[in-house]
Amino acid sequence: MTPGRLQIVIYAVLGLVSGAGMALAAFLLIAPDVSPPPLFPFQDKVFHFLCFGCLTGPAVLVVPRKYLWFWLAHMIALGAGIEVAQAAGHNGRDAEIGDFLADLAGILAAWGIGRLIRARVEVHPS
Repeated sequence: MTPGRLQIVIYAVLGLVSGAGMALAAFLLIAPDVSPPPLFPFQDKVFHFLCFGCLTGPAVLVVPRKYLWFWLAHMIALGAGIEVAQAAGHNGRDAEIGDFLADLAGILAAWGIGRLIRARVEVHPS
């Protein structure tokens, strides 16, 4: 596979991960709460962490550095906005600071891991 085609495949996979994160966030974090009891403790917090990690990580890898702070701020606002939507809605969901903290943890973890990966694969001019 040529380097150009490999980059296209990598970007497509990262786009799929980010899109899946958004779909998961929409389904699990906004939909009415009619689900069965959790399978494990703090399941909701784990879902928040994973959703925001999946939404943030691919962007850290592909967004130009000068726009990265925009994306991180966007993700933080999305996490806060979801909690506001849950508080305002009448769908059996409640806003929780713990959910927002789990969002922030997912964002920070994806940012840190993404920076490490990016530092290893980026070509720096000598």
